[in-house]
Amino acid sequence: MPATRSVRASTRRRALAEAPVSKQQTQVVLDKQLSSTATLKKTFAVTKHNNACEVVVKKSVKTKATSSFVATKGVLHRSTIAPQIIGRESEQMTIRKFLQETVEEGRGGSMYISGNPGTGKTACLQALIKQSSVDFASALVNCVPLTRPGQVYATILNALNVNFKTADTALVDLEKHVFCKGRAFLVILDEVDSLLGNRQEVLYRLFELAAHPSSRMALVGIANALDLTDRFLPRLQARNCEPLLLNFNPYQVNDIVVILQSRLDSVASSMASEPLIQKAALELCARKVAATSGDLRKALDVCRQAMEAAEAEHKRKSLTRVGDKENGVAPTTAASPKVTIMHIAKVLTNLNGSSTAQKLNSLNFQQKLVLCAYIFLTSAAGTLSKKSAASSGIALSGLFAEYCAVCNQLRMLAPVTRSEFLDLVAMMETQGVVSVQSLKAGRRGRRSTISVSDAADDRMMRLVVDEVDVRRTLSTTAALAPLL
Repeated sequence: MPATRSVRASTRRRALAEAPVSKQQTQVVLDKQLSSTATLKKTFAVTKHNNACEVVVKKSVKTKATSSFVATKGVLHRSTIAPQIIGRESEQMTIRKFLQETVEEGRGGSMYISGNPGTGKTACLQALIKQSSVDFASALVNCVPLTRPGQVYATILNALNVNFKTADTALVDLEKHVFCKGRAFLVILDEVDSLLGNRQEVLYRLFELAAHPSSRMALVGIANALDLTDRFLPRLQARNCEPLLLNFNPYQVNDIVVILQSRLDSVASSMASEPLIQKAALELCARKVAATSGDLRKALDVCRQAMEAAEAEHKRKSLTRVGDKENGVAPTTAASPKVTIMHIAKVLTNLNGSSTAQKLNSLNFQQKLVLCAYIFLTSAAGTLSKKSAASSGIALSGLFAEYCAVCNQLRMLAPVTRSEFLDLVAMMETQGVVSVQSLKAGRRGRRSTISVSDAADDRMMRLVVDEVDVRRTLSTTAALAPLL
């Protein structure tokens, strides 16, 4: 009997396979198969096997909240150029009139712009140059790395794409370029106060060239020192080449709020979402920054660090919701992530008088990698070199190369770009962890501020906190502990 039943079953299956099937029946079968497959894909997106455990992991999708965090942090970078300059109407009017009367009309002239760091001097000038209706060549030169007089002239000619023989003859070649026929051009000397001292004759010569009636070079000097006019202007007045003066006052509370809000609104409008930082939190940040320095860059750093804290908190809550769902707990609706007053207040507390441990623990992973690279370089040096590195610091160019090597050694994430690296260092300087100085300025005790446009090859970073505390903090980070 069992054998007979088996033969009949196989015969029946063969007959069904050979029997003709209508198109309607075929479509019904296909629909059922597709429906079943879709259900399986939806239930089990990706299955990973780790040892003997089978873990079901859903396909990673870049959520709207995550992309909003990334875009918002992007516009809060120091290196991000704002699409338009907000405020500074009178300053913009003065600069615009200067450009119209000099380079746009083919004549020379000079202007001196002063103001505290982070007041928008260079950014305002660069924005107005882009808005000019006349095309003209312009060169932005940072004066801090230039140690010899010939370097100043040579750097200007290089920025203008003008050929010259040697640095010793660069002044002669620059004079020929200034007085030859052609369109007028603009030279911007950033941190021009660093030229005072052994190189001040270079500064006077450049302003004399710009003031000559036949000159076609417009010169703008930008400096943070407010007393430079008292030391600098008398000799220029004696040589009949006094520049037009313009001072940028520190930003006030309303100015900082409007500027930060405009950056957040640009992200919100492009992503059809609300700004991720509450208005009250922005006002708290603006009040604290305006009360101390009025430095817009410090306000950007505070908001970025608060964004990182809110992002980490949002990720922790997301993981908790996933765990609750797997354990059968009723899921709660994910609240829209926001930077609140508490986030801003916590960052400000860390910046203004927090303990060394709190400062170091508040650093993000990329900043810890920079400190790890710093320790590697100081440890590799000899005893005398190590003492020198502790006092004067490590060159940012070498530190960036070592940071890239550490990232490649870890193989966890790619190193950031040079401008983003300078942002990381600037944020640590704001937090009171490191100090950045130039070689020349450091001997006079003057603190130097990082600019993304700087070559920064001779800028030195040193620790403000104890290296023992840094090593202790880094050793508590699981990924960095083996390196130390």
